[in-house]
Amino acid sequence: MEWLAPERYAAELEAEAGRLGAAAARLPIATIVPTCPEWTVHELVTHVGSGHHYATDVLAAGGPVAYERVGAPSDPDIWTPWLLDGAQRLNAAVADRGFGSEVWSWHPRCQTAGFWLRRMVHDQVIHHFDADPTGDVAPDLAADGVSDLLLCFEMFEALRGHGETLQFSATDIPRSWHVTLTSSGITWNDGDHGADVTLTAPVRELLLILNRRLPAPRADGDAALWERWQEGSRF
Repeated sequence: MEWLAPERYAAELEAEAGRLGAAAARLPIATIVPTCPEWTVHELVTHVGSGHHYATDVLAAGGPVAYERVGAPSDPDIWTPWLLDGAQRLNAAVADRGFGSEVWSWHPRCQTAGFWLRRMVHDQVIHHFDADPTGDVAPDLAADGVSDLLLCFEMFEALRGHGETLQFSATDIPRSWHVTLTSSGITWNDGDHGADVTLTAPVRELLLILNRRLPAPRADGDAALWERWQEGSRF
């Protein structure tokens, strides 16, 4: 469950901003994003850029701030530098604060500047796939994305339970995640301990399935529990 190095997140934030901007700019601006049908491509870019601005504002304030939507430029040719500027500003804010310094976040167990950087990296990774479903991601970054997602799911009341278990196992790298539904939310750890539901796939596919960017396959085990997980793990 260890995180990647702070320098890696900083590099990936800017790299993914560039990849997303380039992929989105290849699409007509008013195209509906199939994996986010409530958004056009322009609104997708706006969402990611607004996330950069919001996280930077939180770090500057050290506490909660009002979310403000920051519209992306109307010219797709400017999307990449616009996203890169937001990513660089966020990286600078994290560097000023210190990756491990205490900063408010919506997750009570992760009140650090690093939480915001990691979360924004993985938000961008997934939205890059929205713009380019054929894109790729480094296996270790994909695995970290699964862990980051499960960290977010700890806060979901819909995933509370009575000891039911799920196992997510990668086939291409030695990583597995064991999840338990408890009365106060999910708990999870690395390792293969046996479970009521088991989902096995390459780590890139696991990341996209759990983020609802690939159709959910048939998992082994309790079908009703797997369906409940899918319904309860919606952002």
